[in-house]
Amino acid sequence: MLSCSLVFVVTVASCDVVEHELPAGARLHSLHTSSDHTGSRLDLYDPAWGLHEDSLVYAHVFTILPGCAKGWGLHEEHDDRYALLRGAIEIALYDAREQASSFGLGVRVVIEDSHRQLLIIPRGVWHATRNVGDSEALIADFPTCPYRHENPDKFTLPLDTREISYQLGPEWCGF
Repeated sequence: MLSCSLVFVVTVASCDVVEHELPAGARLHSLHTSSDHTGSRLDLYDPAWGLHEDSLVYAHVFTILPGCAKGWGLHEEHDDRYALLRGAIEIALYDAREQASSFGLGVRVVIEDSHRQLLIIPRGVWHATRNVGDSEALIADFPTCPYRHENPDKFTLPLDTREISYQLGPEWCGF
């Protein structure tokens, strides 16, 4: 069993998230939305922000229905870069990297479309995402390598696994 040493819950309502509250290498970046009488524009990713050394090579979108969750998932070869487009989500992170300064850290990040964020999830960090809103959540991901359908870089555990001591609780779908 992977043990959890410390747990934080971070609700993103401003730019005041302290990065030491996240696993080493994880980052949050506020996304800018501009609006006028015709609609709005959301900047999702710009290499000029200097958030990640890897280029933008692939993008996909996934959804989560209200009250449901996806995860636990882990990647060995790539980092995820999540941008919330619509809805409200809670992302649980657990750092399983023994060499990381944040090994054993469990943290939950809540992001709502009223204050959209880009979240970088480093390889080796388990993550699960649930919809905490009333409508379907829409999330864009910009992983650091293209998805291989025939051999995906993805390891999964059930949400109620005992392999990770950071327990999610009954509010997560499927319990």
